[in-house]
Amino acid sequence: MIIALPVLAEAGVSEVADGTGGDRRASSSRHLGCAGGALLALALTPGCRVELGPPAQARSTSYPTVWIYTAIYQEQIDQFDALARQELPEVDLQWFQAGSEKVAQRWEAEHSAGGSPACIVATSDPSWYVDLAARELLVPYVSPRTLELPRAWVTPYYAAHHIDLMVLGAPNGQPGPQRFDELADPRWKGKFSSGDPFSSGTTFTTVSAWDRLHGQDFLKQLDDNGWVMAGGNSAVLSRIESGEKPIGVVLLNNLLTKPGTAQIIFPEDGAIPIPGPLAIPTDCPDKAAAERVVDWLFGDSAQQLVVKNRMHSPFPGMPAPDGVPPLDQIKLAPLPDDFLDQAAERAPDLRARLEALQK
Repeated sequence: MIIALPVLAEAGVSEVADGTGGDRRASSSRHLGCAGGALLALALTPGCRVELGPPAQARSTSYPTVWIYTAIYQEQIDQFDALARQELPEVDLQWFQAGSEKVAQRWEAEHSAGGSPACIVATSDPSWYVDLAARELLVPYVSPRTLELPRAWVTPYYAAHHIDLMVLGAPNGQPGPQRFDELADPRWKGKFSSGDPFSSGTTFTTVSAWDRLHGQDFLKQLDDNGWVMAGGNSAVLSRIESGEKPIGVVLLNNLLTKPGTAQIIFPEDGAIPIPGPLAIPTDCPDKAAAERVVDWLFGDSAQQLVVKNRMHSPFPGMPAPDGVPPLDQIKLAPLPDDFLDQAAERAPDLRARLEALQK
């Protein structure tokens, strides 16, 4: 196998819900280590020859339609699309938007039927990317700037475009649990909810993290304490707002989207970092065009838009969203480097145990 890396600068590095898509407008990616670790991992991949970028003249100079299948919200898609029209006028971007699980279901169905038009997948279920890579369904591509990322957030096949944080939300001015493991305390019995891990990729990753950090009995303890798993993060926030379930396990992004709706509690046992990966599936009809778009999504202007849309950029030195600390000042859950790989391996067992809880 030959893995082609884009050309690097002399210094070493040069210069990512629910609904459906329609026309061009609506239908129009972990901490640790150093950048060099990614190159080392590639160099040590059995049977692989690493190339530091093909000559510029060998790359395609015309970029046709590039479909992006994504779980980011429609309002965010509109902003990325408008910016792309200015900065990538040669690319015809098309978008399909849905929740992470629905995106995966659609892509898998299309692939099984002969091939998907998606050239970039950008959801919030990292375990799906681990599975796709294991099945050799992702193109090995490392965008130049991703070599700046912490080792745990970049692989030969996908890299984090943004970082979501799962935190706790509670009514303003009222007490709430200060740790995730406090949700098993009788004090909060029947008062808390999360998204549905079967339809929300961020919730499934969070539950996987709990399973790893607190043991398998923890999920049963939550269930015995009245855990409600339903909808997505927006539904969790609505239940906090209405008082139906005043405590919520919810994304920081959703709390920032509706400021003042609920207080943000950064758990003392660590917020759950959830990388939003970008990857190029092997079904993509124009991989060179997809690489061009991926490079752009990791660039400064697109990453500034990530921050503007109330998410943390994975790149060191990027500012934090308004009103919250940067990543390096937030306590994160102490997950191992290979947590996502472990989560993917354990996913079938975890799903079976969650199904049993819901019966």
